[in-house]
Amino acid sequence: MNTRSSGSRCRFNLLTLLVLIATTSVSFLTFSSYKIDIIHEKVQYTNPNINWSKRKILSERSKVVQLSQEADIFLRTGKLTDIASKGIPHGSSNTSAPGGMLIEARTVKGGRAHKSSHPAISLNHKRNRLLHGTSLSLAEMNGWPPLRDLIASDGDITIYEDISWLLDFAIIGFAKTGTTSILRHLSDLAHLLPSESCDLVVNGTAKLVRDMYKDRNTRLDKAERNGDIFEERLRGLKCPQDVSSEFSMHNYAKYFPNTKLIIGVRHPVSWFESLYNFRVSNVPWKKMLHTSKLTRGCPFGSQGVCAHRANFADFLSQLGKTPMSSTSELRLLTLGLSPVETPVGKVFLYDVSQLSESDDGGIRSTQFRKDLKDFLGLTADIPPFPAVDTSGKFDFLAPIRKQTEKDKIDICTSEHTKIRAVLMEKARRSSEWIRNFFLQSNDVFVSSRDHFLELLDKWNVDPCQSRKRSSES
Repeated sequence: MNTRSSGSRCRFNLLTLLVLIATTSVSFLTFSSYKIDIIHEKVQYTNPNINWSKRKILSERSKVVQLSQEADIFLRTGKLTDIASKGIPHGSSNTSAPGGMLIEARTVKGGRAHKSSHPAISLNHKRNRLLHGTSLSLAEMNGWPPLRDLIASDGDITIYEDISWLLDFAIIGFAKTGTTSILRHLSDLAHLLPSESCDLVVNGTAKLVRDMYKDRNTRLDKAERNGDIFEERLRGLKCPQDVSSEFSMHNYAKYFPNTKLIIGVRHPVSWFESLYNFRVSNVPWKKMLHTSKLTRGCPFGSQGVCAHRANFADFLSQLGKTPMSSTSELRLLTLGLSPVETPVGKVFLYDVSQLSESDDGGIRSTQFRKDLKDFLGLTADIPPFPAVDTSGKFDFLAPIRKQTEKDKIDICTSEHTKIRAVLMEKARRSSEWIRNFFLQSNDVFVSSRDHFLELLDKWNVDPCQSRKRSSES
């Protein structure tokens, strides 16, 4: 009896040992394969605009796991370190990935880079989808990573997560240069957040990500309810404060380095008058300060209207598109702002007058819309921009309209000579810097370059002179 019992236990222990050995072997092989797949998925995820057609393993799988520290992190957390997202040039046609993988990218479709329907999802994201399947949103069920993977428990963006695929372009300023017109006009051609989204100004990147997911859910829900096929489009936002915000520039460089930036400018004197009167019309319950008190920074009660914000050259210098090393350049910049440490996306610069139909039979304005379309990578043509409604929110109330018309300024009158002199000094500096430095960058694009340079030349002349001649004729 004891002999049979001992024999059974011996056979059982031997069988258990064999199972353990087999399990360990399978786990080791699975880990190596799992890591290779993770790296491939991670490479896809960091380059969501590329459709990967094939990959070729050049090194043995056993050589992929090179650091014991990486294995230790994986065993403790179930996550891999971000080794695959480094050193992969955006949009390259042949990309060597870590671990010896050679990846061939095919991006051409219809003569331009084709945007995939959704970002590639890592195995970690797939696992979390299964764990939280009952609470997934429409965006998460239709190709986007689980939101909980992108935002950490502390409310910030999760380390190693790439969110750059979320935002294709941004209309970032300046105020009163037609940014709202562009937002409304492009909304029929792209998926733009419906109102100003200035979360990056206050380091609210996580909130912006949530807003992008919310907008995606809304669009998917609408398509589902209407029985429509959901159409993938470029994604964008508008925030005229971004271009002058150090926080925004840092966040674009850190989280959205490939996002294309649309920036409008206009003559600083005309810009100031337009912004001042806009505040008068739309915030009539607040009394605006006299222009003589707005020649420097924006004091309390200025409602964000002051000469400081007309330092267009200084704010554009933060984009890091110029050398910022020569005396000839630095003398044109007075605020001492530092450029971003890592590059931001390409820039499309325009003058507000280019949004209107040109006086050459519409040739330049047609070219402008084509250039903007090509810059963004849109598939549909951009129709002519409509006339802008400059009326205030409360103009339908006769007493308020009467008061606001009284409070608006004509900057060309003698009582505004002081502010006009300050603005003209900034206009001349900005015109020279944009022409001689900013436009020399390969990352900065303008439409009808010769015409744009003519518009910049006008910044050297007080617009009140031509306005006076027009009134006299």
